[in-house]
Amino acid sequence: MEVIRYSAILEHDWDRFVSSAKNGHFMFLRRYMEYHSHRFKDESILFYHKQKLVAVLPAHLEDDMLATHKGLTFGGIICDEAMTFSLMQEVFRTLLSYLQSKRIFKVHYKVIPVCYHQIPACEDVAVLTRLRATLVERDLVSVINLAAPKIEYYRGVRWSIRKAHKLGLIVRHSDDWESFMNIMKNLLEERYGLSPVHTTEEIIKLANLFPSNILLYGVYNEDTLLGGTILYVSDQVVHAQYMGMGSEGKRLRALPFLLDTLFKKYRGKKQYFSFGTSQDGDYINESLYYFKESLGARAMLQDQYLLSFN
Repeated sequence: MEVIRYSAILEHDWDRFVSSAKNGHFMFLRRYMEYHSHRFKDESILFYHKQKLVAVLPAHLEDDMLATHKGLTFGGIICDEAMTFSLMQEVFRTLLSYLQSKRIFKVHYKVIPVCYHQIPACEDVAVLTRLRATLVERDLVSVINLAAPKIEYYRGVRWSIRKAHKLGLIVRHSDDWESFMNIMKNLLEERYGLSPVHTTEEIIKLANLFPSNILLYGVYNEDTLLGGTILYVSDQVVHAQYMGMGSEGKRLRALPFLLDTLFKKYRGKKQYFSFGTSQDGDYINESLYYFKESLGARAMLQDQYLLSFN
């Protein structure tokens, strides 16, 4: 097994491998990862077995630790369908040897939720368990199975959808990124004292780079944008990266109508709709979880491990 630190000359090999991986995602493509390269010291790695690329690891350095990858929603070792448990053990042995040579003795590892696996890809978790890595965080990810015969809504959700239809609200694909991001800025500041992870300029840049993967859908009352959601669309998952309503959209309870429309749009095309997590460390936003559950979402796990060695 040979390990090579990523450099720009390997971009084509990296992207081609990610695009065909069994747990790949467009967020792992280099042109996505580079948008925040000024915030993270990249330490991404490629693994070759008998001169064939068998795995890649999006990663960055954080003090004396390798992190995989705190600038992305999730991370971990990306591999193709040929990956086996035995080969994954060899990948980790090679990784730890490489890190020891650089005087790095900790790995913070963000596991890819299984809904993003095109075929089973939990060999990394199995090896982390054998290495006695410590589970440092376990978040609940709210996911809807779009392939289920029926999505069951709570009564209040059904009432909100009927109301939106009576009011003549409409959902449509939008390019009004600035207006929507202003809604999100105000919403996050008001509720949590936070700002969106992406600036408006960054999300527009990424949407232009990935026009079929990053989409904005808005709810409109005539020509007025009430709110919306930015979707990250991958091979089998539609993920709501941002989701929110302005004051009028909240008053009209337009969010369930938006989501019901999108569930119908992607049923038969994608396997899952993910709302992501509603946690920040130990804090759990139970009211937000309840809202997602009222739309039929149920829990999937997103784990983070700390592997210390010497």
